[in-house]
Amino acid sequence: MRGSQIPLQPSTPFSHDYLKTSSHRQQALCGNVEGWGPLSPDRFDFTPCFLDVWVAVVAVGGVLGGAAAAYYLLKNYPAQPVKKNWHFFAKLITIGALVASAAAQAVLQAQYYPGIWFRDFRFWTTIVTIISLCVIFFVQYTEHWRSRNANGVVLFYWLFLLIIYGVKLRSLVSRNLHHDHPAYFIVFCVNVGLAGLEFVLEWLVPKRLSDYDALGDDDECPFEYADIFSVLTFGWMTPMMKRGYKTFLTQDDLWNLRKRDATKSTASAFRTAWGHELEKKHPSLWLTMFHAFGAPYFRGALIKTASDVLNFVQPQLLRLLITFVDSYRTKNPQPVARGAAIALAMFAVSVSQTAFLHQYFQRSFETGMRIKSALTAAIYSKSTRLSNEGRASKSTGDIVNYMAVDTQRLQDLAQYGQQLWSAPFQIVLCMLSLYQLVGFSMFAGVAAMVIMIPVNGWIARVMKTLQKEQMKNKDSRTRLMTEILNNMKSIKLYAWTTAFINRLNYIRNDQELKTLRKIGATQAFSNFTWSTTPFLVSCSTFGVFVLTQHKPLTTDIVFPALTLFNLLTFPLAILPMVITAIVEASVAVGRITSYLLADELQVDAVLREEGVEEIGEESVRVRDATFTWDKNEERQALHDINFSAHKGELACIVGRVGAGKSSLLQAVLGDLWKIKGEVILRGKTAYVSQSAWVMNASVRENIVFGHRWDPQFYDKTVKACALRDDFASLPDGDQTEVGERGISLSGGQKARLTLARAVYARADVYLLDDCLSAVDQHVGRHLIDNVLGSKGLLAGKTRILATNSIPVLMEADMIALLRDGRILEKGTYDQLMAMKGEIANLIKTSQNEDQSEADSRTSESVVSDEEVTVYGTSPTSDGDDDNEAEAAQENVSQLAPLRTGNGTARKSSFNTLRRASTASFKGPRSRVVDEEGGGLKSKQTKEFSEQGKVKWAVYGEYAKTSNLVAVAIYLVLLVGAQTASIGGSVWLKQWSEVNQRYGGNPHVGKYIGVYFAFGVGSAALVVVQTLILWIFCSIEASRKLHERMAFAIFRSPMSFFETTPAGRILNRFSSDIYRVDEVLARTFNMLFVNTARAAFTLVVISASTPIFVAVIIPLGALYLYIQRYYLRTSRELKRLDSISRSPIYAHFQESLSGMSTIRAYSQERRFEQENEWRVDANLRAYFPSINANRWLAVRLEFIGSVIILASAGFAIISVASHSGLSAGMVGLSMSYALQITQSLNWIVRQTVEVETNIVSVERVLEYAALPSEAPEIISKNRPPISWPSQGGVSFNNYSTRYRPGLDLVLKNINLHIKPHEKIGVVGRTGAGKSSLTMALFRIIEPSDGFVSIDSLNTSTIGLLDLRRRLAIIPQDAALFEGTVRDNLDPGHVHDDTELWSVLEHARLKEHVASMPGKLDARIYEGGSNLSSGQRQLISLARALLAPSNILVLDEATAAVDVETDALLQATLRSSMFRNRTIITIAHRINTILDSDRIIVLDHGTVAEFETPAELVRRKGLFYELVKEANLLGALDVTQV
Repeated sequence: MRGSQIPLQPSTPFSHDYLKTSSHRQQALCGNVEGWGPLSPDRFDFTPCFLDVWVAVVAVGGVLGGAAAAYYLLKNYPAQPVKKNWHFFAKLITIGALVASAAAQAVLQAQYYPGIWFRDFRFWTTIVTIISLCVIFFVQYTEHWRSRNANGVVLFYWLFLLIIYGVKLRSLVSRNLHHDHPAYFIVFCVNVGLAGLEFVLEWLVPKRLSDYDALGDDDECPFEYADIFSVLTFGWMTPMMKRGYKTFLTQDDLWNLRKRDATKSTASAFRTAWGHELEKKHPSLWLTMFHAFGAPYFRGALIKTASDVLNFVQPQLLRLLITFVDSYRTKNPQPVARGAAIALAMFAVSVSQTAFLHQYFQRSFETGMRIKSALTAAIYSKSTRLSNEGRASKSTGDIVNYMAVDTQRLQDLAQYGQQLWSAPFQIVLCMLSLYQLVGFSMFAGVAAMVIMIPVNGWIARVMKTLQKEQMKNKDSRTRLMTEILNNMKSIKLYAWTTAFINRLNYIRNDQELKTLRKIGATQAFSNFTWSTTPFLVSCSTFGVFVLTQHKPLTTDIVFPALTLFNLLTFPLAILPMVITAIVEASVAVGRITSYLLADELQVDAVLREEGVEEIGEESVRVRDATFTWDKNEERQALHDINFSAHKGELACIVGRVGAGKSSLLQAVLGDLWKIKGEVILRGKTAYVSQSAWVMNASVRENIVFGHRWDPQFYDKTVKACALRDDFASLPDGDQTEVGERGISLSGGQKARLTLARAVYARADVYLLDDCLSAVDQHVGRHLIDNVLGSKGLLAGKTRILATNSIPVLMEADMIALLRDGRILEKGTYDQLMAMKGEIANLIKTSQNEDQSEADSRTSESVVSDEEVTVYGTSPTSDGDDDNEAEAAQENVSQLAPLRTGNGTARKSSFNTLRRASTASFKGPRSRVVDEEGGGLKSKQTKEFSEQGKVKWAVYGEYAKTSNLVAVAIYLVLLVGAQTASIGGSVWLKQWSEVNQRYGGNPHVGKYIGVYFAFGVGSAALVVVQTLILWIFCSIEASRKLHERMAFAIFRSPMSFFETTPAGRILNRFSSDIYRVDEVLARTFNMLFVNTARAAFTLVVISASTPIFVAVIIPLGALYLYIQRYYLRTSRELKRLDSISRSPIYAHFQESLSGMSTIRAYSQERRFEQENEWRVDANLRAYFPSINANRWLAVRLEFIGSVIILASAGFAIISVASHSGLSAGMVGLSMSYALQITQSLNWIVRQTVEVETNIVSVERVLEYAALPSEAPEIISKNRPPISWPSQGGVSFNNYSTRYRPGLDLVLKNINLHIKPHEKIGVVGRTGAGKSSLTMALFRIIEPSDGFVSIDSLNTSTIGLLDLRRRLAIIPQDAALFEGTVRDNLDPGHVHDDTELWSVLEHARLKEHVASMPGKLDARIYEGGSNLSSGQRQLISLARALLAPSNILVLDEATAAVDVETDALLQATLRSSMFRNRTIITIAHRINTILDSDRIIVLDHGTVAEFETPAELVRRKGLFYELVKEANLLGALDVTQV
């Protein structure tokens, strides 16, 4: 807008009157002598007609824009009742007055231009202005009811009107109009004043809001009601920045998301678009994203175009400036006003370019954010539908990676993707500008660029393959890490840490870092080609110019050209980055597409129908059905199954390990692929899986599981599932947080918890997978009587139970025997006993003949009127039931038992339990960032996030690990490279000035040669510097850091893993290590390079105009002030962002492992919403953090614009005062000043990047410094080689607790176990049985006393020495992905014959021999291709391998069927174990009846310790347990 330049000096007195019109020398439509102009022929000013053109442009803009705004307001915003106040009237009155004064102006004009006024443009301008004022009046009137903020069109209208009026006023004053025509002048001044007043009223005075809006939402995002200037300058972010500067931001300070950014809306947009795509043969994820999120993105593209064009106006202005300066060497210098106008134009262009650029960025980042949230939701909801085939090919780690890494790639692409067309566009603009400057010589430059393209293409290809390889390495490392974390307990028990550390280090150092080194070298090479490209371009262009053209290569060509080349660097540098990003993104899109298209569950595998009403009606029917786990494989899981179950019946499925019991249940649920046949399921289902799946939430949330809260029924459930006592013993009752994978509960508690969840759901069909195996026998009895049996809570329901437990079979209405996936026998208990088939034999063997069956049938029914099960611990209450309901809701830790008023109510069977209705979703179950629960002991530790500045020590530590010498060399090279590149420019200045003096081009060779040397030297230094940074600093550092962290994790005590979610540890190993590996070095490099650049620029400007130093100081202060403001807030926002990110992945991982349970309860929708909620919580931190960057950039670039204005202004003043400043110097300093905004911006940006990424180093160091458990080996105190040769164990006054602050789990234990004794340990759940083994292996350290083995105090030797010499068969068999051999012997210390022999003893030889690859057969993640029983047998084999005289069995036989169990028991009693001390922690009393002595634990103390017969005679606790198990007959008491 030429009109806005205000020339400084008033011109000489003038001859033509402003308001005079003349009929001679007249141009069309302009009555003034000076004509259309633009510049007046007689003085340095615009002509009156030209000025009015601009007034007219603003007015027409007001009419059109105002009409559009009015239409938009009326169409999109409903009117709201808003009271009228003084502000409303003041604005309208002001506009009225403006219309009046404009009309007065028109009248005056008609008088002043007699005869031709209707032909004069100036008169019509006034009329158009009046019309535009009326339109604006209407808009301001309507917006009072329909909008919360001032309209953008209106604000811009007033702003531009004021600017043009200002210019016009200056012109009028310079013509002395106030003397000649005071009336006109006064009217015009009134116009200006009123316009100014209106602008202030509209912009700065807040609008009256409707009552509804005034109530407002505290957390509403201010963007929603920001006015246009606030949007352009990101002023709406300022309150957040202020708050962040004053205090540390927390989750509560963040705004809510705008509706359109919430995951709910983005996910539904994506779903619709993807739905359309799926109808095609090859659905494309790219198109889906374009359809769903493309619109704002393309608006961003238009904005970007404007910004790019403005970018190339600067060199043109620079050329004008240089010619202006140069004119002072000649006789007729140009007027100073012209110079001032050029400087102002440079400033205006710079500012508006900033505004455009950041609007574009804003759009890109928002799109990226939406894509990521939508994809996260899509990946999550897909996981609820994945079939087994889909799951088998993708491990949990991989799927979590899609969500964590691949969506991130796409988000990054959205941020830079526009550069794909923008960069070539900028290059074309640049070429055109160059052509205008140097003519055909620019083609030499183009040629140089074209040559570089294939080179860079090749580099990009190499990078792609390396990146792919790196992804694979990363995946395998994350996979290994996940397994290690999930099975840490076993790794410690088996003393396998070294083997696993070696496996991890192999992947990390020999695969991952090796590839990373290659990536580093490639990066350096590509840096070299990119940094030489602009240089070669300029070199060849100038060379060709000098050789072919006869014009001298002068300053006004060189410096605009140099500026253009500098502008060229950016698109050239960004292109390869964009190409890499596109490559990475296309890999990611491929991975995500293949995942989204992966096999889903068979929709028609199960026909679901309405529930049945009458007892005895059929509710499950499987007819002639054959199923397979993987439809692409031959092996079938189940053949020709015929099976039906009826309402009110208990159907049991028995069979050996691996016979297909669990498969049958999953087939009924629809998790298996049905090849033929039909499955019909009537009613809702509830499912209890074999390995209990527990959410990381409170116990109560696990039981209620999204159903409506019903205290009475909850109480019944808890009681029936025998959880009452456990609640009493848990630290916070049913509010106890169970931790990840239910880590703080025992196996039996988990099993009963999942059973309680099923009971509470009040479904129609219950599918229970062996829920009795993990509980003690007497508890099992209780569950049979109260839950599963004919008098239990579920008596009126269909119950299908896969089991190995004999007592249940007597209760069963139907029993089916599976063998190798076929049903061999089925019938009622009595029929089968009469048939004398397999089942009869099974039952016979396990039952003790002497006790008559009838007896066992009527073993005490536990639900009698006296409520036998309520042990004396829980207080009984006499209050009304409703009081209890209230108490239960008030989180009482002990649930009072329901008072049974009279026995009768109790006995009526629950044929018709009301179904549990699902509660509506009210936000997530656990707050998104774990907050410390008010005084809950069991809460997980909150993720520790440092607040405030990252400590310098961290930087120091990082530099130290990076090798200080290398860092120093790097910095020296960096300064060298910058100096060389500045040297090149100074040399150009010399050369062009020489040419100017000669008027030709002398000594071409010398000048070009030196220039070339400077450039290549600089580029070479850049390469060396990059190589040193990558290979010697960064990779070294990340190797050491990862090693230290991994080692610390391996050495951490178990309590650390119990209180830290695995997701959090994984996060440190995946994203934090990724940052240290790849991001940190890059950001440090950028930071240093740009700091050096900015410093050199300021030096150059100051050298040319020393007065500039005066500006540096205030600008520098302002810069630091803005930066400090920003750093604090941005750092906290980034931290909040990363803290709120881990719960998303933790929740996802958890859901993946429990997917069949979630599906069985049809809770997929609830979990998806929970996931959306968590993603939103993360975006709430992410959205302000990207806008904080914009906020900062706009402010810094403004400082940059001021620097441009100052350096141009000072140059002009200096030249005008004839200081003899050369054009070359001005050109040099200006071409650097134009670059400075970019550098300043990058510096702050990289400072923050470095700060956020160094946080990763800080987090890694924090884990590297974790407190470790006792040392592995104490060299002074190593046990003798043969230890423990005898195998005597004694506990001396031993007490222990799991973690400081918790209660003692074992209290003053004194036990002496003789060598070779077989000891059984029994006790109710939670009595401390498992803690005893933990104590033996020093997984928990004694708080008092010690354990000695063969009279050697185990606390005095190293852990490795201790654990290596003990053998254990733990409760849950931990299997790792890998071969059978890796699983038996990770350290590879045993040979094949040993392995085969232990497999034979463990009864696994046949199975392993039948697997493809035998000992090297693959075992999937978590051993998922073996059945639970086989996994248990593998751990038996492991125990056989350990050269130990002490063997601990921890509930080892829990998941094994009766036959395998008998084999196992036989093995354990065979000669191999004759001379070992065996300590068995038993759930089934019959397995330990033949022990030498039995330890009975009760509440952490030893209640009894004697031979079994003696204990029975004493009629103590043990007697009770035996009696409950109906085994009294097995012990001949008379022996004693």
